[in-house]
Amino acid sequence: MTERKVEEDIRNLQKNFLKIKSMGYVKGIRGGSTGVGATFEALLGKDEDQSELPDFGTIEIKTRRAYSKSLISLFNAVPKGESDFEVKRLRDKYGYPDKIDKNLKRLNTAVSATKMTKVGLFYYFKLKLDKEKEKLILCIYDWNKVLIDESTYWEFSILKEKLYRKLSVLAVINAWTNKIDGIESFKYYKMNIYILRSFAYFIKALEEGFIKIKIKIGNNYTKERYGEVNSSGISFAIKEEDLFKIFDYYR
Repeated sequence: MTERKVEEDIRNLQKNFLKIKSMGYVKGIRGGSTGVGATFEALLGKDEDQSELPDFGTIEIKTRRAYSKSLISLFNAVPKGESDFEVKRLRDKYGYPDKIDKNLKRLNTAVSATKMTKVGLFYYFKLKLDKEKEKLILCIYDWNKVLIDESTYWEFSILKEKLYRKLSVLAVINAWTNKIDGIESFKYYKMNIYILRSFAYFIKALEEGFIKIKIKIGNNYTKERYGEVNSSGISFAIKEEDLFKIFDYYR
């Protein structure tokens, strides 16, 4: 990725954004939490995908509703551990009863390196950085806060590769929302562009608790796959106001 290519992509995105901004409110292509992003991508002429590559040339796009307090998901990363399917092991061993079917378990939480997070009734989760072994470790404690499991981990090398591949350049786009003819509609009004500083800043932000890991592991309820893991992924996420911890603002 060359500096010239980045500058070209930024100019093209800025041009497209100004055109979309001038359209005012645009009816969403679907409802729900993903509607604001899906609609913007459609306006760019881009098909939805789950690629780990940036959305627009060298630029990753994050689209948010105005005044949203939700964390910005940076990227997903599956951990390693005792099991070949570590996500399922975590759900089955440390999850809590599913609201739909009490016989099944689910595991939804956000974990940081600066404090213990209570999960269900019996466990606490916390992150630990082992800089010597270059691993980020998920530490699990019992209800007495005694460490019982630290076998789940992410290698720094994987996190670094994902960060540089997807987030060297980040555009955060904000939209007002309104109901028009009963359909949620969006007015894209602001775009900020950020340039990644370095992996060292990412590690520091993890260590200081600005970056959290969001764990969302549920269940499939279809007849054919009932009870199988339905995971929205384990994502590394940060508040919008803390992006400067790992990014520089693009002039």
